[in-house]
Amino acid sequence: MQCLSVLIALAGLLAGLAGLPLCAQSTPVDTIYIGKFLTLDKLHPAAEAMAVSGGRIVAMGSTSEVKTLARPKTRSIQFIGVAVPGFADAHIHIEGVGEQLEQLNLRGLRKADILNKIAEAAHRAAPGSWIRGGGWDQGFWQPAIFPTAKELDAVSRDHPVVLNRIDGHSTWVNSKILILAKITRDTADPDGGRIVRDARGEPTGMLVDKAQDLLRAVVPKPTRADRERRIRLALQQLSKWGLTSAHDAGVGLETVSIYKDLLRRDELPVRVYVMVAGEEARQHYLANGPEPDLGKGMLAVRSFKLFLDGALGSRGAELTAPYTDAPQERGLELMNDADLEQVVRAARQKGFQVNTHAIGDRAVDRALAAFEKGGVTLNDRFRIEHASMVSNEDLPRFIQMGVIASIQPVFVSEYSRWAESRVGPSRVHWVLRTHDLLTAGVPLAAGTDYPASDSGSAIDTLYCAVTRKGADGQPAEGWYNDQRVNLDQALQMMTTGAAFAAFQEKDLGTLTVGRYADFTVLSANPYDLPISNLRNLSVQMTVVAGRIKFALQAQNLVH
Repeated sequence: MQCLSVLIALAGLLAGLAGLPLCAQSTPVDTIYIGKFLTLDKLHPAAEAMAVSGGRIVAMGSTSEVKTLARPKTRSIQFIGVAVPGFADAHIHIEGVGEQLEQLNLRGLRKADILNKIAEAAHRAAPGSWIRGGGWDQGFWQPAIFPTAKELDAVSRDHPVVLNRIDGHSTWVNSKILILAKITRDTADPDGGRIVRDARGEPTGMLVDKAQDLLRAVVPKPTRADRERRIRLALQQLSKWGLTSAHDAGVGLETVSIYKDLLRRDELPVRVYVMVAGEEARQHYLANGPEPDLGKGMLAVRSFKLFLDGALGSRGAELTAPYTDAPQERGLELMNDADLEQVVRAARQKGFQVNTHAIGDRAVDRALAAFEKGGVTLNDRFRIEHASMVSNEDLPRFIQMGVIASIQPVFVSEYSRWAESRVGPSRVHWVLRTHDLLTAGVPLAAGTDYPASDSGSAIDTLYCAVTRKGADGQPAEGWYNDQRVNLDQALQMMTTGAAFAAFQEKDLGTLTVGRYADFTVLSANPYDLPISNLRNLSVQMTVVAGRIKFALQAQNLVH
């Protein structure tokens, strides 16, 4: 093990050497993987084999060289496909993924199709039971307007129905829910929320942002067992998507406790970087300090998630000027400046990263202003989650403080449907300006925000980033193609960029000696494909710390 520590310390030097790493022959090698590796290390970009010891890479090189490290108990695994550094999702909602897998998936459906699904579910369900679903987007409908409770009433019988919009920032309910939650024309809009009303002031069945909190008293609460089941289900799906790391964007103490239980039982198949959210969790960690490295990098709790505004699709994103398609609206402020500045100061003092949800240009401006007042520097690595609308004036402010833009390339699908209507032609160029951020020198990390997006697939993230098309290939001509990035840049955002955003760049992001043996095996070399064919790639295998967590076909592995 002393030799292994030397290897880790010399990883940068060894990456440039053609031969085997120093001391490798005296390091006990658990497993040797043989296949084609793309390391994303500029000095040593490709390899034929990898030797793993204790979850870390101890050798990369030719098959013949690496095989000399084998001992009688060393496993040798040959795979078919092309391995890249393990994909990370820098912004995802893990329990939400599991919950979505158990509910009605309404993505991409016309309103009539959704209502048919609800009618079918109501026919099958036990009397009075709840019907839950999510993923709908009125951008697919004509006209593209919010739906109503009355439309659900016509098909839902006596069932309470709760359907979350794709962004998670608004909810469509039927009249049964409005009655249960006691939401009437006399119910005031909560701070940071909006009850959508008709011309007579009656609730229509749409609740935006913090108005959704009015449902908490009536929606059945999941048990801890329910939550663990959903998290397990989600983590399995993440492995199938080729993810070796995931940044869980906003969880409470019970979720952290579930992750710790899974870690203790060696049942975490994916590395989880936790952003804790809510006053209770934040105060607990301010009192007790960060947990940056639990279980050999499998779990980290060192960041706070804050919500400054809502989403563009629900017109909750906070804009400086009014919405073009709703001139009376500028979005919602979910956290005021004084509270934001207080959290920034407290977090910096205790060594926590702050990750702010900010979609509208006004919210992005407020986040940057709070960081400036709090003295944020490059070393803090504070993040703006989404950064969906960034004005020209705000670009240099990211760079001055080293603020990371945690973006979602798959949002191009949703934004192409309605962003120009929301913000107009003069501001639409501020939306999802990936290439502009990159060119300006802003550190980028890529995620999906799933289930608050069209797709959680890492392959779709790659495809959307380089084509400016949605996961479905639309629009066919791409959306504002000047914001495309090249394949190298997209892969960096999904690997080294995400690792840097989690303070894990010494352990993750490239396949070099000393780092963890986390990699994703794809069906083909992405560099050999036209970019239009990238979405045809499939994940063949996912490996975390040298252990296979997902394999598509057993015949692809030769022991």
